[in-house]
Amino acid sequence: MSYSSSYDTARSRHFEFLLDSLIKLSNMVPTKTTPFGRPPAFPLRTLFVLLGLKFDSRLSYRTFVAQLAFNPQLLERLGLSQAPSYSIHQQALKRVSPRLEHRMNRLLARKRPPPKSVAVDSTGFSHSSGGEWMRLRFKKTLKRRFTALHAAVDTDTLMVHAVRIRARPGGDAKDLIGLLKRVVHRCLANVYGDKAYISRKNVQYIHDLGAYPGIEPKKRLRARSRGYRGYKELIREYRRGPEEWKQVHQYGKRSLVETVFGMMKVRFGGGLSSRGYKEQRRELLFKVILHNIERLNFLECDGR
Repeated sequence: MSYSSSYDTARSRHFEFLLDSLIKLSNMVPTKTTPFGRPPAFPLRTLFVLLGLKFDSRLSYRTFVAQLAFNPQLLERLGLSQAPSYSIHQQALKRVSPRLEHRMNRLLARKRPPPKSVAVDSTGFSHSSGGEWMRLRFKKTLKRRFTALHAAVDTDTLMVHAVRIRARPGGDAKDLIGLLKRVVHRCLANVYGDKAYISRKNVQYIHDLGAYPGIEPKKRLRARSRGYRGYKELIREYRRGPEEWKQVHQYGKRSLVETVFGMMKVRFGGGLSSRGYKEQRRELLFKVILHNIERLNFLECDGR
């Protein structure tokens, strides 16, 4: 099947595939019951599905609830007699555990074979700081704030296998090992990254995994090993011919992680609607889950 026909098929069944996937993932949400009081009118499992649909639609909470109220078929499928209010959706986001979202993302990623090549990079998602009044009243231009998303992406399927989220973007090198620990590395052959990830510890860790560290060294780096032999070998090999090194190890695959970031920002926008850091973290993890569901849909339609 050609790419265009696979894409059209995936888009035609996008909503049904997304809804079924969210319902299956919602079974992982624990149900907490107490012997006192009335049972909740809107279980957290159902609200989890609605939050996924809300972030996929890119609508505000109020607009999403308004459209949900005029979709009786969806409400009936979810076992609801009426649509939850927008405030219930906002409170539900605070109750979703980030650890649970990481487990869901890991479950989705492992529906495909273990990655052979992984590309690592980071990007920023902007968010409002609540300073509209200060901007209008005192004519001040406030700095834009960002939440950093560090991701390890399979270069073959473009699925996100591991993520780490930081409130303040900083050095990237310190997050590489934490990402790779969450990736199934029994078939891992290459790990790609830009110059920001070069360090003796990172290169040696990849070397110990049995993979090749496809990280371009910075200029004027010394080839002293200092106990990290894999780092010394990488520097010497790169200095023999940088362009040849890039061609032999297919260093161009590193940019595929930026392709994934572009796909996510085109689909969900480059900003976050939540204001608190904890809610921003949960929202960003939701969007990673939705991206992996979309990739699973396309790969299935493409016969891969």
